[in-house]
Amino acid sequence: MTKAIVENIDALQDTYCRDCPVKQALREDKGKRGAHHFCISACSIGKKLQQLGTQLTRS
Repeated sequence: MTKAIVENIDALQDTYCRDCPVKQALREDKGKRGAHHFCISACSIGKKLQQLGTQLTRS
């Protein structure tokens, strides 16, 4: 189960986060912290990653 969760996290990051234009624009405008805040609070993929991370800590 843990391996599947990690693989799912990796796949989401590779597919959506690596070349995200929103993240890159926010890094330029608001810095790394501002971009990170957006990703964890407003981005649907970021929220999914948080859910998977929570599952991972419970495993």
